[in-house]
Amino acid sequence: MQSRGPVLLGIALGVAVLGCGSRDGSGRPAGAAGSVANGAGGAGAAGATTIGGAGGAAAGIGGSAAGAANAAGGDAGGSAAGGTGGSIPFYPLDMNDVTILAPLPPSSATPVLLRGTDLAHDGTAFVPRVLFDRLAAGGELGSSAVLNAATYDRLQLVAVRFDLCDRHLPGVCPETEDARMRLVFQPLLPDGQAEDAGFHAFYALRTDEISGAVAALRELSMLAPPQTGALRVSPALGADNPEAYATKLRAFIERYGGETRLVRLTMNAQPQIFAQVRWVFRGVEKKADAFSDMPLVGGNASDISESVILNGSSFDVMPSTDTPSGLLGAIQKSVFDAASATQQRDYLSALAAVENPLTHTAETLACVACHVTTFVTSTRATDSSIDPLTLPARYTSKFELSTNAGEAATTRGIRALGYNARQPMISQRVVNDTAQTLAEIEQRYPSLR
Repeated sequence: MQSRGPVLLGIALGVAVLGCGSRDGSGRPAGAAGSVANGAGGAGAAGATTIGGAGGAAAGIGGSAAGAANAAGGDAGGSAAGGTGGSIPFYPLDMNDVTILAPLPPSSATPVLLRGTDLAHDGTAFVPRVLFDRLAAGGELGSSAVLNAATYDRLQLVAVRFDLCDRHLPGVCPETEDARMRLVFQPLLPDGQAEDAGFHAFYALRTDEISGAVAALRELSMLAPPQTGALRVSPALGADNPEAYATKLRAFIERYGGETRLVRLTMNAQPQIFAQVRWVFRGVEKKADAFSDMPLVGGNASDISESVILNGSSFDVMPSTDTPSGLLGAIQKSVFDAASATQQRDYLSALAAVENPLTHTAETLACVACHVTTFVTSTRATDSSIDPLTLPARYTSKFELSTNAGEAATTRGIRALGYNARQPMISQRVVNDTAQTLAEIEQRYPSLR
């Protein structure tokens, strides 16, 4: 793991930038298969997919990170002076610098970061009321809403993710497409606990803004305490004096958020009217100038909603879909238990492929896939005595891939990044996506070593 000591970075303002400009499936927040060993990094099993580590020359190195930051706006890029030819010190980015899970507040009256109703710099709310109402209405429940109207005012920002593209295709991001800022909102109860519901908002960053956003994240990292290692609740926001970091992070979010940048909004929620543990997945995506319902991967063209019912350690999905092949055999315990040892290993391999951003994206996966495989893999691997680290489809990285700082491997839920009441939930897919983003940032915008 690289040191977090200060390094000098130069980014040429004219360098080609990364980004992806299509969908992330139904915007399903990444989250997927964990392991008994919780995804230890390092050397992988034979056939494991890996991404190159640090290095990778980028054209035009030697410009100014500060100038790039200023190009994206002073509020987002920080205060360092420079322009082309200058340089600023920075700490190399790590897992908790590009995926930031905020601690929950002691009371919902005092948000740690922002509310869904707050306004971005474009003067619009982070979560548009009309889109919230549309998703929460819940046509699959007849006349009953999934969430009541008052839930909207209780939405608070619990997690921030930056990605160099929308990950609609497996593999490394194309250079010519837009980047994404992803925000996770959950409704909080008065005591600060999170309700079992989440809204995931995706905002576009133009290709000419990406270098400035990376520079801003590196400036943010300078305000954080040493935090190399596993993804966890933000060490910076959980520090004794977090306000300088929080203020700069809010400025970054406000700069790149708002309805004019919003390209997708998805919901995964336990309906408030049901005592039964079940969840509803829905999403809308911008097409031209309007938001359209997102069809389900693996379903019929008319399927725009997926229901997931918890049944012991199984997840029953309606409409049923085995996308990718082997998913249903893994998430339904009775099917898994009845399978041969070879078939069980194949089922777990399907889950390992689900969590690998170089193999699958949300456009090739059913909604449920990215949300339950951390728990399912851990449980099924224990029952079958199969070591997930030996599965050839698993993702590997030089970055720490542990999910031990969250409860996703032991909790029967669907939170991929956020909270189950007060339990932090961090899925393997989110961890792997984060590591992939860091590897690509290093390749595109390498530090001077």
